[in-house]
Amino acid sequence: LWQECFPLTDDGKVDMVKVTAEVMAGCIIGIRQTLSAIVSATLVYTSTGNSTLVGMFPFGISMMWYSTMVGSAFYGIFGRLQYNTNATQEVCAILYGAMASRAATQLADQPGRIPPTVLALIVTGTVFTGVCCFLFGKLGIGKLMLAFPSPVTTGFLGTIGFFLVKQALQITSGVPFKYFYPISLTDFIAPRSLCPISCLIAMTVFMRRGPGLLKKCFPRSKVVAKLGRLICQLLPLCVFHLVLI
Repeated sequence: LWQECFPLTDDGKVDMVKVTAEVMAGCIIGIRQTLSAIVSATLVYTSTGNSTLVGMFPFGISMMWYSTMVGSAFYGIFGRLQYNTNATQEVCAILYGAMASRAATQLADQPGRIPPTVLALIVTGTVFTGVCCFLFGKLGIGKLMLAFPSPVTTGFLGTIGFFLVKQALQITSGVPFKYFYPISLTDFIAPRSLCPISCLIAMTVFMRRGPGLLKKCFPRSKVVAKLGRLICQLLPLCVFHLVLI
C-alpha cells in the first residue's frame, strides 16, 4: 500500500526527488488541463466562424472544465492505473466541431435552435461513444480494429495532425485560414502574428530537444537525469502563464 502512494527507492525509502517532481507536475498539469479544455472548446465553437457558435464559447470552456473535473474524480476513485492523466481529447473536439458546423449551416435561418442542437449532439455523441467503448471491451470486439489496413489508420492520424497544425497556426496568429494557407498573407507575416507563432515553435523545439541538451551540459547530474524531461515540459508552461499574468 505504501508504494502505491509514494515512489520508493531500491532500499524501500521514500524517493523525495520523485515526490517533489510529482507534486510539481500535479500542480502544473492542472493548469495544463485548463489550457487543454480551452483548446478543445476553441476547436468546437470558434473553428467554424459562425457567430452563434462563437457566442457559445464561454459556455464551452465551462463545460470542458466540468467534464475534465468529473472525469478525473471518477478515475481517481475507480481507476486501476497508478499514474493517469485525464483530459479532454482534441480528436473528439474536431469531430464535434464538424458536427456543430453542419448543424449551424442547416439551421442558419433559425439561429435560436443552434445552441440546443449542438449541445444535444455533443451529449448524444459522448454517451453513445462511452456505451460503444464499454460494449466493445466487454464483448471483445475491439480486436477487430486490428483488421483495418495501416494506410487507413495512418491517413486518419495524418488528417488529424493536419487539422491540428492548421488550427494552431490560425489561433496563434489570429488570421483566418482557408485549407492550409492564410487568407491574408500580409496579416500573417505581420509582427503581431509572427511573434506568437515564433514562441509556439520555440516552445515545441525546447520540449523536444531540451532534455538531450541538458544531459549533454550536465552529464553527471542526477537531478537532470530524473527531472530533465519534466523541466523541459513544464518550464514553457510556467513562462506562458507568467506572460499572461
